[in-house]
Amino acid sequence: MDYYENFHIGLKSIKQHKMRSLLTTLGVIFGVAAVIAMMSIAGGAKKTAIEQIKLLGTNNVRVKHLQLSGDKKLEAEYRGTPGLNLHDVEMIEKNVPGVEAVAPLKFYDSEIFHGNLKTSAKIVGTNDRYDNVVNFHPQNGRFITPLDIVEAKRVCVLGADIARELFQFRNPVGEQVRIQGSYYTVVGVMESKKIKKSRSTIIEIRNINRDVYIPITTVLHRFLTSEMYNQLDEIAVRFNDPNIVIPASQVLNRLLYRLHFKVQDYDIVIPTELLAQSQKTQRIFNIVMGSIAAISLLVGGIGIMNIMLATVTERTREIGIRRAIGASETDIMLQFLNETVLISVTGGIIGIILGGLMAQAITLYANWDTVISLFSIVIAFGISVLVGIVFGLYPARKAARMDPIQALRTE
Repeated sequence: MDYYENFHIGLKSIKQHKMRSLLTTLGVIFGVAAVIAMMSIAGGAKKTAIEQIKLLGTNNVRVKHLQLSGDKKLEAEYRGTPGLNLHDVEMIEKNVPGVEAVAPLKFYDSEIFHGNLKTSAKIVGTNDRYDNVVNFHPQNGRFITPLDIVEAKRVCVLGADIARELFQFRNPVGEQVRIQGSYYTVVGVMESKKIKKSRSTIIEIRNINRDVYIPITTVLHRFLTSEMYNQLDEIAVRFNDPNIVIPASQVLNRLLYRLHFKVQDYDIVIPTELLAQSQKTQRIFNIVMGSIAAISLLVGGIGIMNIMLATVTERTREIGIRRAIGASETDIMLQFLNETVLISVTGGIIGIILGGLMAQAITLYANWDTVISLFSIVIAFGISVLVGIVFGLYPARKAARMDPIQALRTE
C-alpha cells in the first residue's frame, strides 16, 4: 500500500468513530495549547525585562535612599549619617573605577501650570549628565547645562506627555510654566519613551514622559526643607564597560558604607543583576509549566495508545484479510501508525490555535505580556507528532505481528 492509501484508510477509520477520535485528540490539544501558552508567557516576561533594563541602562547602577525605621533609624541618628547627598556624587566620580558619569536625583510630586492649563508631574532635580547616564535626550531644545547648575537657574525640561498636555501641538521651548508658585523657562522637551505596564515587570519603572527636569541646585534651594536630612533620593551611575558593573558596584558599596558612617541607609540596584535573577526565576517557572504541559501530552499519548489497542482488537479480521491478500507487516504497521500520527497532528494544529487564543486572553485579562514565537510553535507541533509516533508504535507493531490465520478466524 502506498502512503495515500494508508492516509485514506486512516481518515476513514477516524470518521467512523468521530466522538472517540475527538476525545482521544483532546489530550494532545490541551497539552500543545499549554506548551504554547507557557512559552508565550516566558517570552513576554523576557521581552518586558529586557525593555526595562534598556530604560535603566545595561551599564548603569542606581543607588537609592533607604528609609530606616526602629533601631536602625536610631542608630543612623546616633551616628549622624548625612544620607544620600551631593558629596556622595563627587566622591563616586573621583574614587570608583570605570565611572563614566554620575547624576543626582531628587523627586517631588507637583502640579505644573501654563496659563489656564494644569497637570500633575514628577519634578526631577538632576544635573547636566543625567541625559547621558540614562541615554535619554531632548527631542526639542536642550537639556540642563553646567551653567544652569552653577547659577541655580529657573529653567526646566519637559517630558513628552507634559509638553503635549500643556502646549498641545505648539513648541514650548522659550515659554514659561509655573511650579510651586515660581516661573520656569522651558528650554527643552524630552523624546517620548514607550513605557509598558505589566504584572511581569521586574523593576518598577515610572512614566518618565511625565517628568519635569530642573537643575539639582535649584531644586535643593527652593524645595528642600530642614526636616529632610537626605539631599537626594537616588544617584544614577553609568560605567564605561558593562563587564565591570558588578565588581565596581562592590567598590561603590564600600565607599558609601564609609561615607555614611557604617550605616546602610541606601540600596544599590544593579539592573543587569535583577535581569539575571528574573531569568533564573523564569527558568524555574518554565520547568514547572513545562512539566504540567508534558503530563497533559503524556495523558493524551496514553489515550491514543489505549484507543489504538482497542481499534486493533476491533479490526483483527480486517488485518487478517489484508495479510492474506499480500499486505506485509510493514504495510499493516504503517497503516495503524498513520492513524495515530493523523490524530496527533490534528490535535497539534488545533492546540496551536487554542494556545494562541489562550496567550491573547492572558494578555487581555491578566495584563501579562505574551510573545508567541515560531520556535514555540515548532516545538509544540513537533512534540505532538512525536507523541503520536511513540504511543502509536506499540499498537501498530501488535497489529503487524498478528498471525494471519488466527486473525481470519476471529469473528
